[in-house]
Amino acid sequence: MLAAVAGALAACEDPSRPTATVQAANAHDPVPCASPPAFTAGPPAAGDWPVYHRTPDRHGDDGAPATAGRLAPLWGVRLDGSTFAQPLVAGGLLVEATMHDSVYAFDAASGCLAWKTTLGAPLDVTKHHLQCNNVLPELGIMPTPAIDTATGTVYVVAYLDPGRYELDALDLRRGAVRWRHPLDLPGSDALQQLSRPAVALANGRAYVSFGGRAGDCGNYHGFVIGVRQDGRGPDVRFQVSLNREGAVWAPGGPVVLPDGDLLVSTGNTDEATQFDGGNAVVRLSPALARRDLFAPPNWASLNRTDMDLGSVGPTLVAGNRVFQVGKGGVGYLLDLDSLGGLGGDRYHSPLSGGCYAIGATAYRAPLVFVPCDHSLTAVRIDGGSPRFDVAWRSPDFRSGSPIVAGGLVWDYDFEGGFLWGFDLSGRVRQKALVGTGEHFVAPSAAGGRLYVPVQRRLYAFGLS
Repeated sequence: MLAAVAGALAACEDPSRPTATVQAANAHDPVPCASPPAFTAGPPAAGDWPVYHRTPDRHGDDGAPATAGRLAPLWGVRLDGSTFAQPLVAGGLLVEATMHDSVYAFDAASGCLAWKTTLGAPLDVTKHHLQCNNVLPELGIMPTPAIDTATGTVYVVAYLDPGRYELDALDLRRGAVRWRHPLDLPGSDALQQLSRPAVALANGRAYVSFGGRAGDCGNYHGFVIGVRQDGRGPDVRFQVSLNREGAVWAPGGPVVLPDGDLLVSTGNTDEATQFDGGNAVVRLSPALARRDLFAPPNWASLNRTDMDLGSVGPTLVAGNRVFQVGKGGVGYLLDLDSLGGLGGDRYHSPLSGGCYAIGATAYRAPLVFVPCDHSLTAVRIDGGSPRFDVAWRSPDFRSGSPIVAGGLVWDYDFEGGFLWGFDLSGRVRQKALVGTGEHFVAPSAAGGRLYVPVQRRLYAFGLS
């Protein structure tokens, strides 16, 4: 069926698109490795992808200048649960986590299974009263983990029945659990909280972020929690607002700045009159004290209409500036050293053509690649003045969270089931049929290969 759909679509494509659509390899149950890759601790290698979007700044760029050749299907494996997490690669091992609370490590080249660790029973959605929820049938590991290559440790946020969160540290070489650390969410109902953002590593801590479920029901708050990377000692915590809501939920997770500070964006709260920290870009110290923020002057209207500014994380761009966009499709350019408080941006403008933005951006100067509801939109940042404009828009599809790899921009249409590859001018160069997946999922790239998580499957392609 997939092949028939691919052929029909290829036949009706216009000349600016690929003449054929590549199909993913057949997925099979994992086969144990006869000789797994031997991971050696140390700094990340040039070809590694150890954290969400590869680097702490979340730019999602592998740095390769060359244009990738034709996609070549390599392998596919079946997993025990759905996948929201971006695949990570370090030392030849590819790590993926599932909503069944399992973590897999594969040989990144061949797809054989190095190890699998299941951390417990995920929340069975059918047996619990969730006031809002659009994820079925189980809730386990949703956030992208993070790999510390210096110690060979994988940091994973597990959600376990009957409704509790913990941060677990796994040995990258063997998958053994080194320690488990409960995550306390004071004043909140853990059944109504959701952790979607990727784990961030900085300042000797692993940072975990929280929001609520689709629909904003129940007693939940937006949090960022910092846990020491050895699992010991007291946590540090940032709470967006004393009021309900205020989610930190964009999938990219906190952006780590060169000085160790963090940038996050926040969603709507239920406040209507006095600004309380929702719909903002916030700069946090390593101990999670709020240093600075920006919020648009219409924050109350954004609260009332559920038009989260925090549906996308901040993007650190050239000139010591920050680009931010959310569901409303208005882009803001901020000064990193003085974010601007209420209404103090350097420049703002709706993205031409419209953009309901959710997911994570990618960045290769001067372009920020923004995931929109009906396109991938490339925003050009003017290096000489605080301005931006839309450089190009893709064909109409449901954009996931793009990356830049092999000189192309890759984006997974999780509703249409296609992986798209664009050159930096916006021309379609590659297209692969992989099947429909989970919301806002991002591919990753390492060692001349591209990896795509598709519900209960994981596919690898060669960038020949």
